[in-house]
Amino acid sequence: MATYVQTNIGLYWGSYSLASTFNAVGLSMSNNLQDDTTYGDTFTSNASGLSSVSLEGEGYWDSTNDGILQTSTAISAAEALVTVTPVDQAVGSPALFTQLKTSEYNPIATGTVGEMMAFRVTGEGQGEKVIHGEIMVAPGTTRTSSGTSAVNNLGAVSATQAIYSALHVLTVAGSSPTLDVVVKSASSSGGTYNAEVTHTQATAITSELKSTAGANTDAYWRVDFTIGGGSPQFDFICSIGII
Repeated sequence: MATYVQTNIGLYWGSYSLASTFNAVGLSMSNNLQDDTTYGDTFTSNASGLSSVSLEGEGYWDSTNDGILQTSTAISAAEALVTVTPVDQAVGSPALFTQLKTSEYNPIATGTVGEMMAFRVTGEGQGEKVIHGEIMVAPGTTRTSSGTSAVNNLGAVSATQAIYSALHVLTVAGSSPTLDVVVKSASSSGGTYNAEVTHTQATAITSELKSTAGANTDAYWRVDFTIGGGSPQFDFICSIGII
């Protein structure tokens, strides 16, 4: 069993990378079990109740990130795609992603004289499960031309499952830049790849969670991206998972 020391966790909220000012991130998944124990039972019995997902983060206040956390286009009452990368931000590393609404933001969580000013933020799920996937296109690289990710043997999709793709476009530059991201699958690593999930074309920083439900016997997956425009530049992260 692999274990990790958290030194390079990634946190992508909407179209922003926020990990550089965070020093604690917690992602919780729970089910509100309901007691249905009756006479004749020899052990406590519970029925599955409502599920919930929440994220809590803490860090040191920064004027740039504070503006992001407070703006109506980033962390707000609207749902936002959130991805946590618990190990690092490399291709093939684990990625957990879902949709959250901000339930609380404390820009001054502590105000003790002589200490760093800290903040706290909490997000709550609104019905979307947490998808356990892997990073297909890693962030931190300014991409100026089209490309294809490495092939990932993620496995087949059953009739009751779906393939999910989480895209965060973090930086954009150029004259009328465009980015088209498509998740494709094939029956073999070197086979013919067919489009399964097509993201909305990105022309500015944005984020999007998309999925395709239903059986797919293909086990091999990759992400193709097409970049256009005049002197285009994009930095983005794309992760996929099956649930």
